Parts: sequence; C-alpha cells; structure tokens
Amino acid sequence: MLRSSLMVLARRLRNTTLGNELSATAFSVLVRVNRDGPIAPGQLAKAEHVQPPSMTRIVEALEAGGYLSRAPHPNDGRQTLMSATDAGVAYIEATREQRNSWLVRHIDQLAPDEQAALRSVVPVLQRMTELP
Repeated sequence: MLRSSLMVLARRLRNTTLGNELSATAFSVLVRVNRDGPIAPGQLAKAEHVQPPSMTRIVEALEAGGYLSRAPHPNDGRQTLMSATDAGVAYIEATREQRNSWLVRHIDQLAPDEQAALRSVVPVLQRMTELP
C-alpha cells in the first residue's frame, strides 16, 4: 500500500510540468547537470543509469532546446562538458515551483490531523532516502 501510494504520488508530481517540452528523463538529466555540472555526457549516462547512445540523444535535445550548453573538456580534447544554461535553470525553477504549488494545494485539502500525520512522516521518508 505504501509503495503504490508513493509511486502514484511521485508520478503525479513528475507529470506536473510546464507542458510537454521535456520528458521526465530529460528533466532529470537537466537537474543533474545543474546540480553536478559541468559534466561529461558519459558521466551523465552512468549517473542516470542510461545507455550512452540514449544519453547522447537526450543531451542533444536539451542542447537544441537551449537548456544545456557544451564546452570543451579542459584536460581531454576528446570530451565535452555539459552545463545548464540560464534558460535551463529557469525551467528547473519554474517546474519546481509548479510542483510545489500542486503539492501545497493538495495538502491544503487534507484535514488538520492528516496534515499533522504527513508532517510527522516526512523525517522517516527522508531517512529512507539516505539508506544504502
């Protein structure tokens, strides 16, 4: 019951986006580049558990959309490093804001005791995300 509820909630949050511009995978890649970048496409593929050819397509689409930019790797002329552009960062922030608003609207519909129960479980869920 917990697993299925968390999966449905996560899917609903993931689907709360600024339109159909980016897939969930592309958005995840953009967020990782913003957080961990500049980063090579190969490192991205490994971090996101995506095959390199698939990552190449995702990166190319994000770059074509103006969300990512490429720069030469300073130590390896065969590689490039990806960074989020200002437009990419703005898209991340706007999507997060939209998702936060969705979540707040839905939490506001809960009874006060349900809201309190939800607040009490947040530290436990956070702890679970940190377990190996």
